[in-house]
Amino acid sequence: MLPASMATALLDRPVPSPAAKQAKSWPASPTLGRRELLWVMAGGLALALLTTWPLVLHMGSRISPDLGDPVRTSWQIAWVGHAMLHSPGSLFDSNAFYPHPLSLAFSDSLLGYGPAAFFGSGTIGALVRYNLLYLLAWSLSFIGAYLLARELGVGRWGGAAAGIAFAYAPYRVTEAGHLHVISSGGIPLALFLLLRGYRRSSRGLVIAGWLVAAWQISLGFTLGLQFSYLLAVLAVLAALYWWRAGRVASSANSNADGAAAHPTGSAADGKPAPSRRPALPRQMVVVTLIGMAIVGAITVYEARPYLKVASEYPTAKRTIREVKIYSSGPAAFLAASTENRVWASATSFARNDVHSKNESVLFPGLTIFILALIGLSTGLYTRRLRWGLAAGVVICGVLALGMGLTGAGYPYRLMFDYAPGWDGVRVPGRVFTLATLFLALLAGAGAQWLVLWARTRGALVSAFWRDGLPVLVGGVLLIGLLGEGAGHMATPVVPQPARAEIGLPGPILDLPTDGAADRVWQYFSTDGFPKIADGNSTFDIPQMDDLRGGMNSFPDKSSIEKLRYYGIKTVVLHTALPALPGLHGYAIAEPPDVNVAAAKPVKGLGVTRRQIGSVVIYTIGPGPAALHSGA
Repeated sequence: MLPASMATALLDRPVPSPAAKQAKSWPASPTLGRRELLWVMAGGLALALLTTWPLVLHMGSRISPDLGDPVRTSWQIAWVGHAMLHSPGSLFDSNAFYPHPLSLAFSDSLLGYGPAAFFGSGTIGALVRYNLLYLLAWSLSFIGAYLLARELGVGRWGGAAAGIAFAYAPYRVTEAGHLHVISSGGIPLALFLLLRGYRRSSRGLVIAGWLVAAWQISLGFTLGLQFSYLLAVLAVLAALYWWRAGRVASSANSNADGAAAHPTGSAADGKPAPSRRPALPRQMVVVTLIGMAIVGAITVYEARPYLKVASEYPTAKRTIREVKIYSSGPAAFLAASTENRVWASATSFARNDVHSKNESVLFPGLTIFILALIGLSTGLYTRRLRWGLAAGVVICGVLALGMGLTGAGYPYRLMFDYAPGWDGVRVPGRVFTLATLFLALLAGAGAQWLVLWARTRGALVSAFWRDGLPVLVGGVLLIGLLGEGAGHMATPVVPQPARAEIGLPGPILDLPTDGAADRVWQYFSTDGFPKIADGNSTFDIPQMDDLRGGMNSFPDKSSIEKLRYYGIKTVVLHTALPALPGLHGYAIAEPPDVNVAAAKPVKGLGVTRRQIGSVVIYTIGPGPAALHSGA
């Protein structure tokens, strides 16, 4: 049982009882004291530490959940910070994928995390930084959803339920290895700041909301695209609201003479005169335009290199066939991730029917779903808000299925063909992020209703149960939400480069090279950021495929000439390879046998060779180069 003081703090007395009539309008913007905000931030951090345990004990040596994308992402963030400080004009021209320009745009940029890389350096600094941001992503999702739910009208219990339901929705465990996907806390936080700012006519909160929105979009278009469309829809709804408010105000003015004769505000015919809603103050309009300009500028700045990459690399454009690979039918809503502690085994039958078992598992969570139904059917939110959230769940859920809902791929095909930006989406299932937010907000209302119901029932027994039963019910609900959503995530040890590798002259090619191994070599390059030819992206680059394929028989005459053609000065052959688990294992490593390659002589090739521990370092001297790339 919680202490009495904490129980009193958690119970939100001003919320109407379950028996109250349906809400006709939103309750007043709640007072959020410093103590509540501190508790929320502490709670968000505590939940992140708990669900990722024991990662916090190994921040400089391990990573979660695997050695796939998280390792590459740590390089990404490190590069962005390095470029911001040393070469901001060529920020998108990363040190990897040599000699290709705009290589940061080969995947989501995570620009918004760049300033975190102003502190620390090298591979250990990159790893600690990534782990801190990883914890922040879980924490901010909880905090943002909590605050938004509170602003929409639920109490502290409902806010906590909404925060957990969003941050730890079963779907998010599947995406735990994609920091750009789980970094969704800026969405509810920006909506909270904007809503609260406009309701309170606070210029500071409004501009803060737009800045957070710009920051969220700067993390990448995986979430930025769907968030931008949500902001556009909300902007249209707001414009309709103010247009309708203007008509109501005009109607009120037309009856001004009649209303003046009736101090109670009634018209001459005895009916209440329409209430006048205040127009948006001019200063708020200015702040709004400034905020929208900032969001637009960030969006344009980030979109330009991606548009150029799409133009210069035909393989970067998403095809219908590729989108279909990551699409799925309605069975996806019954499929939970294999990392889910509660539902992994029970939903295996549905998981077998989805195309991509790590991208198309959209099980929303049974507890969340039931609470969302309760929230939809009760009156803590206005009817329009409840059905608006439900509509959002349905729309985003349908879009998350991609081309899999119907044989022809509709309705997603319409978005792909006609909606700006959607033809660049590779994984439709990530649209489910917004669906989880809408479900979480409804679930928060459902949890709050149950807590209020428990208070009513407890009051019939005694004063003790009036306060104790709601705490018991609320605690069980929060534990249930967390237990159902938080998954089992591994924390493998991250390999580190040998001392002999650091400071070698570039451009460098690390071998063996393939998609999985190149993530590790990108991470190794955070020690000094030499130019490296290695890199992992979501589309094929013909020149890189040509270079990789040419290393099959390395070191021999043809492979050395290929290296000279591409301007590679140093080759590092790794004979001790990191174990890459699961889906991130080696695919087609070149050369296929590193020990055989290390034993080959180099006499007559114009190459010097030295072995230090488990790495063999080759310096490519002058000589004949390949006549053509073969790409």
